[in-house]
Amino acid sequence: MNLIIQFISLGIIFFIASKLLRRNQELKLNEPPLVPYKLPIIGHTFDFYRNTEKFLAKCAEEYGETFSLYIFGKIETFVGSRLSPEVFKSDKDFNFDIAFKEKFPLEAFMDRADKYFAPLPRIIFTYLSQQLPSYTERVQRTLTKAIKEQIGDGTVLQPPLKTFQLIIARPIAASLLGEELSEDKELVNTVAYASSDFIPFLSIPPFLDFIYPLLHQKFMILLFKLFTNPFKVHREVIKRKLTPVLEKRLNDMKRDGESYVPPVDILQKLIELVIEDDYKADIDIITDYVITAIFAATHTTSTFLTNATHKYANHPEIQKELLEEQERLLENKSGPYYTSEQIDSLVKLDSFFKETLRMTTSIVFFEHKALNPYTFSSGHQVPKGRHVTTRLQEVHREEESQGENPNEFNFLRHVGAPAPRVEKNFLAFSFGKHACPGRYFATSEIKTALHYLLLNYNIKTVNDEIAIPQIKGPYRFSSDVGIVFEKRKDI
Repeated sequence: MNLIIQFISLGIIFFIASKLLRRNQELKLNEPPLVPYKLPIIGHTFDFYRNTEKFLAKCAEEYGETFSLYIFGKIETFVGSRLSPEVFKSDKDFNFDIAFKEKFPLEAFMDRADKYFAPLPRIIFTYLSQQLPSYTERVQRTLTKAIKEQIGDGTVLQPPLKTFQLIIARPIAASLLGEELSEDKELVNTVAYASSDFIPFLSIPPFLDFIYPLLHQKFMILLFKLFTNPFKVHREVIKRKLTPVLEKRLNDMKRDGESYVPPVDILQKLIELVIEDDYKADIDIITDYVITAIFAATHTTSTFLTNATHKYANHPEIQKELLEEQERLLENKSGPYYTSEQIDSLVKLDSFFKETLRMTTSIVFFEHKALNPYTFSSGHQVPKGRHVTTRLQEVHREEESQGENPNEFNFLRHVGAPAPRVEKNFLAFSFGKHACPGRYFATSEIKTALHYLLLNYNIKTVNDEIAIPQIKGPYRFSSDVGIVFEKRKDI
């Protein structure tokens, strides 16, 4: 018994000594100021989540652009517009994926190896974003069909997000899986809600990290694997719907050989990625790739569309000018569908959408993990393992980069600077190596949806209420304020 006690005592002494040594090594760095806090262990957690915008503004005023807070058991450094580009560009020193997976280890949920889905962003960028003309007609065809089904001759959407998810899901399903599957209502429902149905799991605060680092992550993995959850249900639907399609395509590829004409969609590229010599492909691998793509696409795109429609309703003074641009394009329409170049020509609508993104993004975002000790151009240093987060609202509302009155909505602020373009002062689609690979497709899809909505409906909010995004901690979510769609009689 005494020997056991001695071993335990030595272990505790070693643990404390290693922590003190590490702390002593970190103290040698010229770290950003750590904002003082009153509550041990809790640190700044409550202040940060109670009113993130106000608290961060106070910290920046007192301690400068770069400072550190103690949140959920770890020190986290926050940077603003001046230093955030260094975080995004220094790929060897900062990693967004590692930091994200500490909170949401998607690959671990699916029992896949780390970086298993690494090829997916390149597939999306190469075969979707860079081949937009191949999808332009399909997107318009499925969008207009979905809008007619969901809004018809006019309706009230309250809350609007759930309906916009169904509308956006149709062209996403058609582009990812083929137009035939986009007619399947059960599958479209899954594409629409797979992400949002899992948000309650993501919203669980990481209180367990107060006890031990990454304990919350381990809990989430256990929760996901042992209990039935919406994500598992949606995965089963996708697998069931994809199986006969996959079998048919593999048989056709085997039969036709080099004369096989492949369908134009992401599913075909995934088949080509995993196909074996005997024309077999693992349906579970393809299912996991598909659900990962859906998770990254539908909810975000639907939220952007909801916010943009609310902004349009909030600002009746801009509606005439925006509508005139849509009507001019309609007058020049020579066939049943627009070309991708014609969609690109909607520069005012593009600027309006980009300004919506600028004004509705979260207060902080894009948390990165330092892979090495790093010295910023300011002279401040962070140790290896430190999480560094961008104060996104500060970046998007800095007068020097955004122009005068950066806290006001100006729908023509970005004319000549397309929404998908990644810039150090516009981070809605991230920046650098990890910029959103589907941003061109998402922007085109949202502009197309807005074009048809503006042309066909008079749009306002219920009781003319001003729709303001909901704030929960550091994050913004679309407003639940209802939107009234009244069919236009003059078109």
